[in-house]
Amino acid sequence: MRHGEQYVGPVAAREGVGLGGFVALVNPDARAALLGLGRVRRYRRGATIVLQGARDDTVFVVLEGRVKVTLDTPDGREVVLGLLGPGDLLGEWEAIDPELVSRAASEVALEPVECRVFSADDLRQFLVDHPAAALQLLRLTIRNFLTADRRRVDATALDAPHRLAHFLVERADAQRESELDIALTQEELASLLASSRESVVRALTALRTRGLIETGRRQITVRDLEGLRAYAG
Repeated sequence: MRHGEQYVGPVAAREGVGLGGFVALVNPDARAALLGLGRVRRYRRGATIVLQGARDDTVFVVLEGRVKVTLDTPDGREVVLGLLGPGDLLGEWEAIDPELVSRAASEVALEPVECRVFSADDLRQFLVDHPAAALQLLRLTIRNFLTADRRRVDATALDAPHRLAHFLVERADAQRESELDIALTQEELASLLASSRESVVRALTALRTRGLIETGRRQITVRDLEGLRAYAG
């Protein structure tokens, strides 16, 4: 386990301790019900949890580890769309809308990942039984769409250091900590930011020179979150 990584043991995971994302947004009763669904499944680093184009509607709640969301383009490139972690849902769109007959994107374990795995019927019944949780899921989906829209604007309006600063502030707020276990390679981070690897390297150097971050292997530590937030604008 790397420095700064939080272990979520069986009892903690069942109670939602240390989990962010959707799990952190729902009330304790709904949280207990959600984390009681299905069974626990573990994935090794590099394993594909959800495969783009697959025809299934299984739902996952991440308990431990990080997952990258990717899209394969017709010309064979892999585009990184996002980064998910403990408390996030995988596969909820296909579960909620049965007309989505195949997976829109792939989700791959960046490190050992532990999930609770259950059926689409289980998720739909959970949302019927817990309407406040359904509203929170809608709010979270809207926020994610807004974040994606902002990244598209950033890609045309901002340089790489400011795009990187936006992403780091977003991750620090989501993880509620400054020591970010990004788990992405520089190439993957560049794909996520719609930039080149060389630009990402320069952006990391620029933020490090300003004293806003420190970097290690697949790890970025935010030293001045408010300063980074101000820099990101």
